[in-house]
Amino acid sequence: MEVIVRLTKQNPWTGLLKWNNCFDYVSSYWTRSGARYTGLTPEKARELEEKLRYPAGTLDPNSPFWDTYAIKVGKKDVIINTDTPEGELQYLFLKNNKFVADGIAKITPRTDYVIIDKDLEATKANAANKTKREAYRAFDKMTLNDMRKCLRLFGVKSDNLSNEVVEARLNENIEKDPAKFMRIWVENADKEYAFIVEEALSKNILRKNRSTYYFGTDVIGNGIDDVITYLKDKKNQDILLAIKGEIESK
Repeated sequence: MEVIVRLTKQNPWTGLLKWNNCFDYVSSYWTRSGARYTGLTPEKARELEEKLRYPAGTLDPNSPFWDTYAIKVGKKDVIINTDTPEGELQYLFLKNNKFVADGIAKITPRTDYVIIDKDLEATKANAANKTKREAYRAFDKMTLNDMRKCLRLFGVKSDNLSNEVVEARLNENIEKDPAKFMRIWVENADKEYAFIVEEALSKNILRKNRSTYYFGTDVIGNGIDDVITYLKDKKNQDILLAIKGEIESK
């Protein structure tokens, strides 16, 4: 496979990752236990020594090999082909290096570099783009009343917002987190009940103490799923109608 090695930290003075023709060198270091970091197990070291035709012991942690071994990283991405022995050595050396994030999702303030599996990242990007497309297709079919209800599930009180602002605010939330929109609206078979609960909470018709929900002095559930199950139960329809009535009156 092909792996991308990329700088992640900008220079605080210039705002640049690197000037042209300037480079970092990712090298070995001593761990807290006093061992030299190589990224290789003894078995993998022997295997790569054979592939690279190095003398036995060349890739051991105490070998002089690691005194000068480093991977050069500049402004442009470095491409590593892990199907070659050299590329496999570079990849394993970088994979668990404390200064290197193994994937974009694992970048932290402590990491200066990231390694990216091109195929895996492309798969993730395609899945995210597909979710966004599906979200906007659903968005196009929503009525303004649907949009107001959906905003409530996002935690936005929309009663006093104009129609234009409602549409714009929902668009902002979908753009920010299309997966959440799919989860709380498109794929949520109980979204109408969820809206009732959130609306009732905002108007103090229902009360919530930690995870416990109250209607008056009566406990109607622990957690939103429990409350929805309670309200869907036919024997509790009088409670549901009472809550709806109070919502409409306020």
